[in-house]
Amino acid sequence: MTNETIEPRHFLIRMMSLSKKRIQESKYTKVFTILIILTTFICIVLEGVIVNSHVKVYQELIDNQSIQDVPSTSVDPDKKLAENDPAAKIILIALGLRRLKNENIFFILFSLFQLVLGLDAIVRQSVIQLVAHTVNQILLVVFAAIQVGGTIYKHLDVKQDIPPPEDPDVSWNFNFALRNEIGLVSVMFIFSVLFMYLCYKLYKQFGWNIYKRIGADIEQQSRFKLTQIFFMILKLDAFFHFVLCVFYAVVMTQEKYYSLWGITNRKFIGYVIHIVLTVLLIPGLLFARHGVITENKRVIIFFLVTQIIMGLDFILILVDSAGSWVFWILAVCLAIILCISTIVLSILVSRNFGKGLKPYMQRLFIDENDKSYNQPGTNNAALLKTNEWMIDDEEDYPMGYTNKPNSVHVNSNNNNNTGYIA
Repeated sequence: MTNETIEPRHFLIRMMSLSKKRIQESKYTKVFTILIILTTFICIVLEGVIVNSHVKVYQELIDNQSIQDVPSTSVDPDKKLAENDPAAKIILIALGLRRLKNENIFFILFSLFQLVLGLDAIVRQSVIQLVAHTVNQILLVVFAAIQVGGTIYKHLDVKQDIPPPEDPDVSWNFNFALRNEIGLVSVMFIFSVLFMYLCYKLYKQFGWNIYKRIGADIEQQSRFKLTQIFFMILKLDAFFHFVLCVFYAVVMTQEKYYSLWGITNRKFIGYVIHIVLTVLLIPGLLFARHGVITENKRVIIFFLVTQIIMGLDFILILVDSAGSWVFWILAVCLAIILCISTIVLSILVSRNFGKGLKPYMQRLFIDENDKSYNQPGTNNAALLKTNEWMIDDEEDYPMGYTNKPNSVHVNSNNNNNTGYIA
């Protein structure tokens, strides 16, 4: 039987084709996709209105010379807090208003990340990633509720410690932002309930798809799910770690940590290490993903070392920036928890190397010619043990055959596929 050469398609065409197929697979995938786009749009619009309102009040206070626009980390530039100076409250009010703006920006970035994570979960049909998206939606409700509390406290602080403006056209009104924040919490709560329902429905649908890819081997399914969890954690690291690293790098630069050599060497060295870790963060996560796909233990060991250093860096950040900013403390603690989880999962995943999972580690949008190269009947098919289940979704792979009698094939569409994790 002669093999026909399939003309390779461009990566973007393959990606769009598979994405369209996966999104339109069922009514639940369609509703989930529409809902996540709608959620992101509403969140960005409301947060845009909220941040504009906070910036307006902040600028009005500066124009009225009620507060000073000092650098964001200069909490107490003149040691007024240490001396119990009454003016210290004004410094804290200015700092708190700037923090509100930073929280709004973080919320918008988190919403965009949720959009990517949710759509990616549908395209990759990843149950673990779908659950992570739903949990993140609940976290967004918590963050939105924290914002409401923060705005209420800042409003009370301004009313108590800053005299009212002389200009009748200036009101320092927090109520507009507060109404939108309450609306955001309500909308996010409703969306979270809907996402939990859709997650349950898609869990059953995607669970069957995993069975079709991996087969009836319970241990292999467990290895597959563990690797999916690891890849999902890497994506969470890419967002939370990178955003926090960049934010604190800006903070340290504003505080002129680069000029502390010979004065406070510990802070200078910490600054250099933090900048290096920030630059290497995303490449390191991609490197770790490649190490798991290729089952390279040396890569995983190197990645473990970097993650331990990253975890220590976040602990130092938490100690160095300790204060009353609840949002920041929660974010850094979450980053530390992610570091610990990444280290533990890296060890667990590496223990599964050489146990037959490697053939299922194909890239999501692999070219058809490369797929056929891995089909049964080719030399590379030896990667798949003859007693493993070869299962596939429709139209992912060209038809292939095998002469080995003890290979088991489950194929509802007369096509073969070696499943993937990505």
